Amino acid sequence: MSELMKYWSFSAVCLLVAIVIVRLVLRERLLLQGSLSYMAFLGVLGLMAIFPRATMELSKAMGFTLLSNFFFAVAIGLLALLHLRALVTISKVHMRSVALTQELAVVQERLDRALADRK
Repeated sequence: MSELMKYWSFSAVCLLVAIVIVRLVLRERLLLQGSLSYMAFLGVLGLMAIFPRATMELSKAMGFTLLSNFFFAVAIGLLALLHLRALVTISKVHMRSVALTQELAVVQERLDRALADRK
């Protein structure tokens, strides 16, 4: 329990950020789908702070000599996954934007033809 008291501040920051994200999702300022991966990222870092001994054992088993190096490797890996997810989302939005522009051009052409036929 004394270990938990030593690292409570980082866990509290993770919890506070998670609460802010949940509040933004409930107010519909953020989409739930996009924020779930970020919440998982915060959860992993929060668990690393709550259970430092288990994190230390895992880091040693994975070949890290310093816990800070393991922490940064995990954080960088998770941030890379978040970035990849954002790139996928942006690509989908771009493709949909192109499709909508093309559909709008087709509708505009039909409208112009219909107006020309009336005259």
